Amino acid sequence: MTFVSPVVFSADQALDRFAMRRFYEDKALPVGQPSQRRYVRYFSGLLSGHIKINNKPLFLHHVIMHGIPNFESKGGCRPFLKIYQAMQPVYTSGIYNVQGDSHTSICITIEPGLLLKGDILLKCYHKRFRSPIRDVVFRVQFHTCAIHDLGVVFGKNELDETFKDERFPEYGKVEFVFSFGPEKIKGMGHLENGPQVSVDYNTQDPLIRWDSYENFNRGCEDAGDGDLEETEGCWLTSSWLAVYLNSRTV
Repeated sequence: MTFVSPVVFSADQALDRFAMRRFYEDKALPVGQPSQRRYVRYFSGLLSGHIKINNKPLFLHHVIMHGIPNFESKGGCRPFLKIYQAMQPVYTSGIYNVQGDSHTSICITIEPGLLLKGDILLKCYHKRFRSPIRDVVFRVQFHTCAIHDLGVVFGKNELDETFKDERFPEYGKVEFVFSFGPEKIKGMGHLENGPQVSVDYNTQDPLIRWDSYENFNRGCEDAGDGDLEETEGCWLTSSWLAVYLNSRTV
C-alpha cells in the first residue's frame, strides 16, 4: 500500500489562503474587471510559487495601440495617456490625432524611459473635438513585481471596460515596451508614427491636466467622471497585494 503524506501548511500559509479567499469573494467577484482578475492571478501565483517577484527596475519607453477605436463620427480618435503609480500621476502624454482606418497603430514614446515600480494604472482617454469632455478608451492596471518580460501585450479582453466596448476593434491590443534603463532603446525606428498621426503637446488644458485619483484616499466625493467608482475594486486589490509583498520583503 502506498502512503501519501498529507499536505502540510504553516500557520502563515493557512492564514494567507484564508485571507485571499475572503478578499477574492468580497472584493473581486462582484466587479470582475480584467485588471481585478489579473491581480487575483498575481496573488495565486505568488502564493503557489509560480510567479517569482521581480525586483529589477522597469523603464517604460513605448505604449503602442494596435487598432484604432472609432470615437469620432468620421472614424479615428484623439487619444492621450495618463499614468499613475500608487495612484499618483507620474506622466501625461500629448494628444494624438489619428485620422485613419482601424488597422492603423499609434505609438506613444516616452524618452527618457519612465521608471515604474509597484502598482501601475494606465488610462487612455479620447479628447472630444471642440468639447470639454473626455472618454475612456482603455484602462489597464498591473504590478511590476509580476512583470518579467520587456514586451507585454494586453488584448481587448484584458483591458478594463474596453473588453465590452464595440468602438474598440476586436483584434485591437495595447503593447508596452520596457527596458532595464532610461536610455533610448536602439532599433526601434519602425515604431515611429506615420503622417496620418499628429500630436498636440499642449498639456496645460484643464481637461488634460485633471487627475481624479490625486485625492483618492480622501473619498469618492473627489471623483468627477466615475473614475473612483470604476477603479475602487482594483485599488483595494492592489493595496492588498502591496501589503502581501511588504510582508514578504521585510
